[in-house]
Amino acid sequence: MLEILINTEEMSNDNPVVRTGLALASRHGAYATGLNIVEVFPSSMAMPDVMAVLETEEYEARQCAAWWSDQCREHGVQGGWEVIRGVYVPALARRSCMADITVSRLPNREAGYPPGMDYMTRVLLAAASPMLLVPPRWDGSLRQERILVAWNSTQESMRALRAALPLLREAETVCLVDGASEGLPGITPPPLPVHDWLTRQGVKLHSTLPFPSTTKAGEALLKQAAAMRADLLVMGAWGHSRVGELILGGTTRHVLQHAELPVLLAH
Repeated sequence: MLEILINTEEMSNDNPVVRTGLALASRHGAYATGLNIVEVFPSSMAMPDVMAVLETEEYEARQCAAWWSDQCREHGVQGGWEVIRGVYVPALARRSCMADITVSRLPNREAGYPPGMDYMTRVLLAAASPMLLVPPRWDGSLRQERILVAWNSTQESMRALRAALPLLREAETVCLVDGASEGLPGITPPPLPVHDWLTRQGVKLHSTLPFPSTTKAGEALLKQAAAMRADLLVMGAWGHSRVGELILGGTTRHVLQHAELPVLLAH
């Protein structure tokens, strides 16, 4: 059975992450685990009353198990509710190793974190599962009719493609933006035969386009997604060195900061 981990920061019926994650679980017969992290800041542990506050927060979070059961019942899925008290990034990254896909929110642009240092980017780099990241204003639907795949023949993009297979098989339109390069014969490996692999997996490509040959590839990708009215963007995260992405303002970072549609990424 497919395992979906839904990172639930806000326990409300209209939370886009909750609605999207449960819609994904319902559509694919998956088990949906709702997770709430009671965040611990190690530097504050010596302060008076901190433990009492954390215990209260954890108790209140655990009382939401009935709410989660109701949500699962409404969506017709099996599920469970978990609460973890701990440091946010390692707690979520570690729990994700048991999931096929972790559903969470896209980074908050208004939070003021330096590039690449927001919680979701750090979790993405450390997570053991691919992540489906949802914009804060998303309506919670998961139509998955039109999917754009950003492909560059890296291990990261292949992991993202594998995770997206259940969605790709049901999509009406799948467009592949191909950025794989031939490299040096006999020195660098040839591009992965992605077209043949997708055919064997029962995925029909509607079109293949060249990857944008511009320094603003992330912006061009999002424009392509908007042009085809894509419901989902699938891509590998940090396909080359993370330092290079941070310095050069890379494709992944731009997508994380500006996407207005769900993005399925794998590192």
